[in-house]
Amino acid sequence: MNYDTVKLRQFIQDYFSSEELRTLLFDYFRSVHDNLTDGMTKNRYVLLLLEYCHNHGKMPDLLAAIQRERDFFQPDDYMQGQKAPTAGPATPTPITRNPRQIFISHAHQDAEVAKRLAHDLEAHGYDIWIAPDSIRPGEKWVEAINRGLEESGIFVLLLSPDAVASRWVQMETNAAIEFEHEGEMHFYPLMLRACRLPAIWRAFQYISFRGASELGLEQLLSVLEPHAAALKMIRIPSGRFLYGDNKEIIYLDEFWIAKTPITNTEYKRFLDANPKYKVPFADEDWAKPYNWNRRKRIFPDGKAFHPVVLVSWHDAIAYAEWAGMKLPTEEQWEKAARGTNGEEFPWGNEWRENYCNTSEARLGTTSPVGQYSPHGDSPYGCVDMSGNVWEWVDSWWDATQTTRVLCGGSWNLVSKDARVTFRFKDYPNYSDLNIGFRVVSSTASKS
Repeated sequence: MNYDTVKLRQFIQDYFSSEELRTLLFDYFRSVHDNLTDGMTKNRYVLLLLEYCHNHGKMPDLLAAIQRERDFFQPDDYMQGQKAPTAGPATPTPITRNPRQIFISHAHQDAEVAKRLAHDLEAHGYDIWIAPDSIRPGEKWVEAINRGLEESGIFVLLLSPDAVASRWVQMETNAAIEFEHEGEMHFYPLMLRACRLPAIWRAFQYISFRGASELGLEQLLSVLEPHAAALKMIRIPSGRFLYGDNKEIIYLDEFWIAKTPITNTEYKRFLDANPKYKVPFADEDWAKPYNWNRRKRIFPDGKAFHPVVLVSWHDAIAYAEWAGMKLPTEEQWEKAARGTNGEEFPWGNEWRENYCNTSEARLGTTSPVGQYSPHGDSPYGCVDMSGNVWEWVDSWWDATQTTRVLCGGSWNLVSKDARVTFRFKDYPNYSDLNIGFRVVSSTASKS
């Protein structure tokens, strides 16, 4: 489609003062307005506007905006071969809130990530409202934001220092929080880059989007669709495998094992269903970063998809029984971790940097499950079977039957302790900041 940009440029020059042009940009083309600097001439405003509209396919929007502001403007006079769109209605129209429409709020510096997220969510069947793509021709920016907030049932906020500093993100977020409190909208913050949050925003659990966008998307989808939040189970076929340091040949029947350790989010489902059961908590200074809020019964900020820790063997059994599952035996756990050929680590016989969360990774804490996937996955696709957290299993350490076996190593221990045959033990009532668990089943899905 061709536009007479020379004639259009002259119209803007003739019928908009510098201040009126800045207002036009503020109302309709915020991306251009945000790039204005002191000392720019009116002619420079016009050139930036036309360049932006030409490069981003926004010429129809520009014609509609000018027509709305100058009713004598005739858009067809500035086009060749096709009629121009008319300006959007100035009067409000009834709005129906769509429970599957997601309003994505972000700073313009994070636009690339926001658009990629929008594309991924659309692929999962969600409708998306995102600026500037969702602003209609002739619709002012503020009108469009109000419409988007009124018609969306879900609000997703990309958190970054730029977002916290943005007046528009602040406005959108505070409005969304009001809607959330009124039960009209669900609010989900995603931590894109570390930042200090306003006090009112800290009441919400955020999902980490740093360094692992695929994992972050998976976690967001699991929250958006709690009915589909059943544990992902991995089939371990029946057959023989090499077990232990001596690589003894043993046979196991088919079973299914959780792809990941049980996360705080999954453990909260158990606690919500059992309101009298205690939350993970230890009255020690070292436990503070991992302690749940006992009054609100929620997990620590930023750890929604970290493995649950501070759980005893008895806690793990209670969760497994509630979910209709069991803890794996030591033999089941080891086969799922190493496959049939007796590998030392889930990925092979040699230690590899950045394949799991041990002290060599220098994180100094647990990590979101699957952060090292797919490199650190077992032959069957199980994640975090080396490092991150020790995992309770159902086996006794020895014939005295006083301690239970722990497998897998943890974030605060070295690589040699993350070998799949390395065993540790503790008393069933013990809990620590580096101990979690996963579950098994004889069928594919019971959670």
